[in-house]
Amino acid sequence: MHSKRDDLAVALHDTEPETTSRSVDDYYNLAHEQGTSRWQFWLIFLSLGIANSGDATEISCMNYILSHPLFKEEILQKGTSEEDYGGRGAAIASSIFAGMLIGGIITGAYGDRLGRRPTLLAGLFLNATSGIAASLAPSAVIMCACRFFAGLGIGAVLSSLITLASELSPSKHRGWYITIVGGFWTLGSVFIALLAFILFGRNNFSWRIFVLIAASPTFLGGILVFSFVPESPRFLALHGRYQDAANVANHVTASMGYIGKQLTVEEIKDHYGHLAEGKNDLTHKNENAMKKIRDLYGKNLLLHTTLPLQIVWFSMSFGSVNQCIARLIIFRSNTHNDSSLNFRRSGLCTWITKLFEEIGLSDIYLQSLYFALANIPGNVLASVFVDRVGRKVLLFGSMTSAALCLGLAAHGASDADTRQLQVILSSCAFHSFLVTGWCALSVMTSELFPTSIRGTGMGVCSGVGRIAGILVQYVNGAFIDQPLVLLLTAASFMMTGAFAPILLGMQDMTDRHLFEIPSMAMGVLEGDGQAVHKIV
Repeated sequence: MHSKRDDLAVALHDTEPETTSRSVDDYYNLAHEQGTSRWQFWLIFLSLGIANSGDATEISCMNYILSHPLFKEEILQKGTSEEDYGGRGAAIASSIFAGMLIGGIITGAYGDRLGRRPTLLAGLFLNATSGIAASLAPSAVIMCACRFFAGLGIGAVLSSLITLASELSPSKHRGWYITIVGGFWTLGSVFIALLAFILFGRNNFSWRIFVLIAASPTFLGGILVFSFVPESPRFLALHGRYQDAANVANHVTASMGYIGKQLTVEEIKDHYGHLAEGKNDLTHKNENAMKKIRDLYGKNLLLHTTLPLQIVWFSMSFGSVNQCIARLIIFRSNTHNDSSLNFRRSGLCTWITKLFEEIGLSDIYLQSLYFALANIPGNVLASVFVDRVGRKVLLFGSMTSAALCLGLAAHGASDADTRQLQVILSSCAFHSFLVTGWCALSVMTSELFPTSIRGTGMGVCSGVGRIAGILVQYVNGAFIDQPLVLLLTAASFMMTGAFAPILLGMQDMTDRHLFEIPSMAMGVLEGDGQAVHKIV
């Protein structure tokens, strides 16, 4: 028993293995290997996964109701002679992304001071209540407000959920657990696509029922997170709450079925006593929140962490944003003569929707279901290889493969009448590789930023993605009549994102312990890749 634990322990200080105190990562790795039953541990990540699926359903639900007859009558056309897609429709569709941009940055910074769990629960509550309120919205203005507040909640979830998953996972299997949690996004997409197919594609239910049901995964996720997901022991220890940190760490390992020696308060203090942050009053929280954002762009992180991650987030968001929304608008535009005008006014077009319009596909609900299902192979690919080949290799491979798929789609689009199957298959493959890339990127982002600013880093990076989503609409609007140009532009951005981590020397944290503060990111890597760093 003793020798096995010594084999797993990683020395962070120059001491003998027999007397080295265990870090949280050491303890988790040992417990995961020796644990006899992990169903309670799985329940933690199931809860986080369902919460993540709720974000997917809330973001995507608007994609399916823009063309609903009653929605057009009650919201888009109310008080006017015809439905206003260019004004009301675009405002409703984009308001959630504005909320996500603001919510991600603000809650990321404050979440690093207030805690991951409270931030996550607050985001889920706001998202769920906003979704329920949206189902009762009497006007476009109220609908915009509901979607904006839902975006604020989603921003809070995005900055805290993956952060919490990474800090509760054993380092040797961290990529796999984060990928599983991320995979629930696909399940949420499949759920909402299937719901739209049943309620709208094969029946004629009210859009209000659809929006109400779409809020249910978020509501369920909030209940599960409240019941089963603890606060991060790293966060607690970094804020001087050593006893609480030890209690939570022991609770997590007990959920793995571990019955060995528990982590002690002295071991927590040995690793975090010189790192703990100070006062916790409101003024100090505000000052620290701004400092955490500044730390992202300090010398320890800017070149090799923050910059390459933000380039990848921008590149992937630029090539993939708002695809489901656009498919629904195409379905609507098939009933009008000037579909190009509709795209320019709405500003919600993406390359894939224009291609599908070109080849004459019409059942938008069935198409959306196919595309949601096409994401599943990408999740499987990520879960299998993320801990085996490493994050950087997986990210590079998935993004270059996605770019290649865009090239094949561009080739098919040049003669869409005879190459319909090529366009469809290459588009589905693009979705799969894109999902793999997003899984790898989520893991990398949560690992590379240190604990003290991990939520801030996640929030700011997701904000960069939102900015890319806004800018891409102007590019798409300019080249909407040239789908080949759109495809090649997206492919170019994907390739840029693929090479940025390599050219800028970004670390690969596969099977490494997480950093706690920014200066530790510059520590010397020895042996098994753990950071050797002593702060006095």
